[in-house]
Parts: sequence; structure tokens; C-alpha cells
Amino acid sequence: MSYQKMAVCYDTQSCIKCFACIVSCSTENRMRLQRDYNYSVEKSMVEPHHHLNYLRVECNEKGTFPNVTQIAAFKHCQHCENPKCMDICPTLAISKKDTGAVVIDADKCIGCQSCKDACPYDVPVFSKDNGKTYKCTMCHDRLTAELPTACSAACPSVAILSGPADEVIAEAEKRAEHYSKVFNKEYFVYGADKVNNTIGTLSYMTIAPIENRDDYLLPADPSNGVAASREVAKVVGAAAMIGTAAAIAGHAVYTAVKYDDKHHKENENE
Repeated sequence: MSYQKMAVCYDTQSCIKCFACIVSCSTENRMRLQRDYNYSVEKSMVEPHHHLNYLRVECNEKGTFPNVTQIAAFKHCQHCENPKCMDICPTLAISKKDTGAVVIDADKCIGCQSCKDACPYDVPVFSKDNGKTYKCTMCHDRLTAELPTACSAACPSVAILSGPADEVIAEAEKRAEHYSKVFNKEYFVYGADKVNNTIGTLSYMTIAPIENRDDYLLPADPSNGVAASREVAKVVGAAAMIGTAAAIAGHAVYTAVKYDDKHHKENENE
């Protein structure tokens, strides 16, 4: 069964920094332990399980008094159009769903952390407790059940919205345009348009002032040296294989010609 593409958007301007989204995210993931792995309520809720905190926040302040801005930058999976983590996973444990969610199958994960190496946003978290790697699933199971993501359901100021991608993008762009007029500075929707040729668009977007894009962990050209080097290695390796094949073929032709000449001379001598 196929589903329409979905999206999530974090509106930094509407955020009141209550962080109910973070609590809801952690709770939802612990509930999945009860549903999928038969954890007891006590075990799922009392044990630390830090790797299940898919939505993490980095707070800081910008400016000088009285013109001070508090920044609440969320670090989470962006659910890239072209997920490099999926491309690099050796066990095919990472898949991209029809909804746009990029999901790690913990049962297939071997904990090699290649996905963490390849991610241009440095998102995946490795758990030393069980040797698996985790990241946001964009509440894929909730979206396919026509429910909002856990983070958006908990947000009291509707600073996080989720739903069909076209509706979320339309609302996000409307808000960004409104904020630009009201605050007289440019706001943009990070991820609605192609970020770069490497990752494409994003299914988890952010509305923020463009002057604070770095403060909100929204790089203009996200890249990763490991992923790039492996892509180069693939090209070089392919070229080397072609060169080796050509050399072998050339040697075979040379040997065949040399053998024919020798055989021909022996026949003439007879």
C-alpha cells in the first residue's frame, strides 16, 4: 500500500520553548518499545534510553541587551530526499518510505555507524547499550495511520506542524512571508526547496530568519567528507576496474597475436 508524501515543519518564531515536543517524542519512542519489543511500562519509562530522544535541542543567545534573541535549534533527522545514510548502509537497514520518512530497521542494523559517518547533519546516535544506531523516524507509523507526529501533537503553539507535504509547505511559506513583513527581515523555509545537489529537498523543514540560519543548524551547503570521499572512491574504483579489464583484454590480444605469429613461422619452417 502506498501513501502520499508527508512533511513536518518547525517554526522557530512561534516556538515558546516549552519543549513539550521533546518530552512527547521520547514518550512515543518508549511506547514503541512496549508495542514492538514487549517491554514493560516500568522498563520502557524508567530506564534511561538516551538514544530514543530523537529530538534534541541546542539553546543559546544572540545579541546584546536589550536586543537579545534566544535561539532554540533542534537537531533531528531532516529526512533528505537523497538520504546518504541509506546509500551507505551495508545491510540495507535504512529505507525511505512513500511518506518521505527515512527509517532505520533496528533488527537489520549491525551498529557499524556508517550512517553517522555519512550524514551531513551528524544526526544518528549510536547506543552502547545494544550496539544499534538510532534517529528520528518522522513518526512514520503515526503518519500512515493519519495521525500527527508526536512532536507536532504536543506543541501548544502550533510551532511544529505535520501532514501532507503540499499543505505543510504552503502553510510554512505563508508564515515565512508574514514574519518577513512583520519583523522587517527575511525568513525562509529551509528544506522546502532543494538545499543542494547532494541531499535535495527535506521532509522535515524549518522556518527561521535567514540571518540566523547557522545558529539554527541550517547549513547552506551541508556536506560530509566521508560520504564525499566514498563517492570519489566509487568513481576511482570503477575507473580502476575498467582500466584493469582493458589491460587484461589487451594482454590477451597481444598473447593471441604473438602465438599466431609463432605458430605461423613454425608451419613455414616445416
